[in-house]
Amino acid sequence: MSQINYQKLSVLVADDFSSFRNTVNGMLLNLGVMHVDMASNGDETIALCEGKSYDVILCDYDLGHGRSGQHVLEELRYKQLINANSLFLMVSAEASRNIVMSAYDCEPNDYLMKPITGRMLEQRINRLLTQRKVFSEVNDALKKEDFDSAMTQLVDMSVATNRYTVMAQKMLGELFLSLGEVNKAEKLYTKALEVRQLDWARLGLARVKQLQGELDTAGQWLDKIVQDNPLYLPAYDVLADNWEKRGDGEQLQSAVEKAVTVSPMSILRQKRLAKVADDNQDVRSALAAMRKTIKLGRLSCHGSSDDAFMFARMAARAVESNVDVPHTVAGEAMEYLHDSQKQNEMSSEQRIQCNLLQGRVHACTGRRDKAQQILNDSFDLSDRGKIQFDTDLDRVGLMLGLNDKEQANELLEKLQRQYSGDQQALQKLDVYLDEPASDANQEVVASINREGIDLYADERYDEALTCFERARKQFPKHAGIHLNIAQALLGKVKAGDYADDLERECSSVFEMVASLVDKKHPQYSRYMRLRRKAVGLKIHIHS
Repeated sequence: MSQINYQKLSVLVADDFSSFRNTVNGMLLNLGVMHVDMASNGDETIALCEGKSYDVILCDYDLGHGRSGQHVLEELRYKQLINANSLFLMVSAEASRNIVMSAYDCEPNDYLMKPITGRMLEQRINRLLTQRKVFSEVNDALKKEDFDSAMTQLVDMSVATNRYTVMAQKMLGELFLSLGEVNKAEKLYTKALEVRQLDWARLGLARVKQLQGELDTAGQWLDKIVQDNPLYLPAYDVLADNWEKRGDGEQLQSAVEKAVTVSPMSILRQKRLAKVADDNQDVRSALAAMRKTIKLGRLSCHGSSDDAFMFARMAARAVESNVDVPHTVAGEAMEYLHDSQKQNEMSSEQRIQCNLLQGRVHACTGRRDKAQQILNDSFDLSDRGKIQFDTDLDRVGLMLGLNDKEQANELLEKLQRQYSGDQQALQKLDVYLDEPASDANQEVVASINREGIDLYADERYDEALTCFERARKQFPKHAGIHLNIAQALLGKVKAGDYADDLERECSSVFEMVASLVDKKHPQYSRYMRLRRKAVGLKIHIHS
């Protein structure tokens, strides 16, 4: 006999078909539930949750036109309309991998495949409500941030031998990690793995190694986890974090791409892929991921005007740099910007940013008069005392799009002075500078250069070039990195590895450096020295 008092439960049933809503309502009435509300779409579901708290929400994944069940769950969490004591059950008739993985990825309390029966519904609700009751004091302590009390209770529950032991261990491991109790987390995960090879415990132990600075070991373990269970999405996220900590952008992108392949409808992973690919100068992949982000964001609480802005910046850079992208990309960017203006409430600052980005797109497609007018108007519209940093960066982008390097450099110098103590701002500025101004990026360049120079000294020229190319992808205007590449190429030539493509590559590098340095540049004397060396090796260098 059930110990759940169904009469006190408040339940919400969301489905676009009235027949299903009525059927489930009948099942709930048979269980004794007295308080049932019903919604026919995502907006109604969210509106009801804004006005009332529910013990149980039964929500179909496909709610017809508008938001899906995934969007609903995301928004309820985003607005903090549900908590650990609320149960969200996703229901679906869809068996396609994308839908199933999407539902699994947003982590409802349970997932039910249609058709459902009264017995199935009772069993699931009974199990989940009993579990909620068992962990209610823990959840209350966590909500109050009484971590000592939560920890004490979870320790007791994790050494018991019942159906809740594993869940208690999992929660305790997460709590240890969140509080920085790494050694305690390591002992817990190690002990759990002595009983059974659980993915969550393997992942927890890999996270421990990551926090202890053992990134190689963590990476090996994470690779093994995703190899054994290719659908285990949390492992891909931690693997991506691990590659990011190791400073390997290409492997980072690969890890995020694999996660996106498993769960292509995850807007946050698509956003991350777009940023990572953009940092790696992989413009086509960045644009593709940003395009999907914008599509997914039309109904998601995680979508914003910034998504259209990001796409426009990427598209403009691609056209300006003659990257091989579809000729329609500029028009697509303009369309996204116009749509964003219609669909989103923008602050005055965002409107200026949007206009500047439209101007940049105009500039890179030959409509320079219109672009110049937008630039001029942006100064008139701005309150210079309150102008935001990102808006000024978009102004720099438009100036460079109009080939007004002098005005752009003046603004860049001003921003460097103004934000000299703001490392986050300086990292954004680094994109436009010949050499990075931020401490983090300066260290990245120094680290890669040290590695590449050591390889060069050992006459391992190809490995040195691979190293320097990694740096050039991140900092394409850094004269010193280009000269390191030139020096490694000349090393190959001197060692007898001469070929026409090598000569063309040398010429291209020297041509790039010539566009970056003048006689006052600190790298000018090195540039001239290497140039003379290239000529001495019979390599033709364009004047």
